[in-house]
Amino acid sequence: MKLSVIIPIKNQTSLLLSNLKEKVLPYFDSLPNLTYDVLIVPNGSSEQEQAGLEEGLKAFPAQVKMLPFAAEGAKGAAVKRGIEYSDSDYVLFFDADLATDLSAFSSILPIIKDHDAFIGDRDMKGSVKNKRPFIRRVGHFGSKALVKLRFRLKGVDDTQCGFKCFRTKVAKKMAERQIIDGFAFDVEYCYFLCLNGFRIKRIPVRWFNNERESSVSFASASKRFSSDLGRIKKNKRNYLLSEEEKEGLC
Repeated sequence: MKLSVIIPIKNQTSLLLSNLKEKVLPYFDSLPNLTYDVLIVPNGSSEQEQAGLEEGLKAFPAQVKMLPFAAEGAKGAAVKRGIEYSDSDYVLFFDADLATDLSAFSSILPIIKDHDAFIGDRDMKGSVKNKRPFIRRVGHFGSKALVKLRFRLKGVDDTQCGFKCFRTKVAKKMAERQIIDGFAFDVEYCYFLCLNGFRIKRIPVRWFNNERESSVSFASASKRFSSDLGRIKKNKRNYLLSEEEKEGLC
């Protein structure tokens, strides 16, 4: 089995290089019967950060690949590019700061062939998380409530956890239909999966918010998030696969 690990990045070069060396490569190297590559997808970094990333990645093995730099584009656009590039059986994406502990993938591996998608969940039984600032807690539960109000996502609760794994054939169909490049792209993916009846598995995660490293501001993103949910809802018909398309994914 081959896995593509997709890591979108914007201006976190030093942190990413450290995490690759100390955590990401040692962890995936330790897993038996797994071939993998790591796809670094830089979007919107400064010229200085991008130059540092290009230089720093020269020290890593060939399985660590950097996709062409995009001057603009949010996380959703970066993940989409990683999915489109992948030639693996499965794709996994998470954030460069490793807010979600990689051990979550260890719970996926034994049952990976039984499901089409695995969605990390910070709130389900068995999850571990640190205490976040009040505004972050409001943002988290506020976005969950908004998604629940506008969508009926069977088998999904925490759409915004940045740790997800998909069967690549399914992921590529999602990417084909993706219209959101901001934070709501996670909702778009989950909506696509639910509409088409794919097998979804929620998994508990160890998640630790890092305010110092975080580049996400819920206050500044909330207006666009709400607007993008409306765009997703209006695009429902485009997400639906034909029976022939579904058969081709078997």
